[in-house]
Amino acid sequence: MPKYYFHTDTLTRTNDNEGVNLPGALEARRQAIATCGEMMKDSPEAFWGSRPWSVTVTDAVGLILWELSMDGTASAAAPI
Repeated sequence: MPKYYFHTDTLTRTNDNEGVNLPGALEARRQAIATCGEMMKDSPEAFWGSRPWSVTVTDAVGLILWELSMDGTASAAAPI
């Protein structure tokens, strides 16, 4: 089973040194999306108005497979 690493970059960069064994690419992509959702759910106040956040998925040798970027911006009409 391949091992995938999910590195996150929010206000700071966190390297995943453990990795996760998953059956394949589809499951790794799903895990990347779930990781993004958890990051935003856990720190919504830090997400809005900060620089873009990202999750970078690599394989066991460090090759970048996918990167997801998230950017929350508010318009002038926003109440906060």
